[in-house]
Amino acid sequence: MDRKKIDYKKLPINGSLALLAYGDLAFTAWRKLKVETRKKENEEK
Repeated sequence: MDRKKIDYKKLPINGSLALLAYGDLAFTAWRKLKVETRKKENEEK
């Protein structure tokens, strides 16, 4: 079974349910990206 590579930079911030199809690794990467994005948004305010 070959694994497909995921471009984590293109993961939608608001699409957590769709990531379940990618599996746990993608979901973990999405949560990290979400935290980083919100942190940057708060710093800009």
